[in-house]
Amino acid sequence: MTINCNLTESDYRAMRYYFAFRYRKLQWIWIFFLAGALALTWFADKPGTPVSERIFELALMFILWSIFAGSFLLYLRSGGKRFRGSVGPHVYDIYDDGFTQSNANGKTELRIPGLLHVAETGSHFFIIGREGSGYVIPKRDLPSYDAIRGLQKLVAAK
Repeated sequence: MTINCNLTESDYRAMRYYFAFRYRKLQWIWIFFLAGALALTWFADKPGTPVSERIFELALMFILWSIFAGSFLLYLRSGGKRFRGSVGPHVYDIYDDGFTQSNANGKTELRIPGLLHVAETGSHFFIIGREGSGYVIPKRDLPSYDAIRGLQKLVAAK
């Protein structure tokens, strides 16, 4: 099946957001850092420190962590500085043993063993390769989801 789509900055922004906050492995990193910061705050005080001071420090750490996470989210929404995806027309060809993606910069081909995961959100499909590459297919450009769901099943079955 051939899919023609026109990718925009908002599509790449959705992919960055997915990788930062929804991808299963990365969620644990956020939880680990927050728990570590709170534990460090609680146990770094001298013995005999009143509980009220410790609670105040925990609240302060939580507020600072929220500011950091919020600024990181704003950075992601602004588009970031490092990654600039190829905006414009893209052509995806999905077949039984992989897929190809073509745009103005060239053509990429991935076989089923090179795919790690095919994720679905409310408005996009994300194809995640083993070498760290990611591909975004907006649902607005799809006449049906059958080919992508078939690719999902092939990747899950390997």
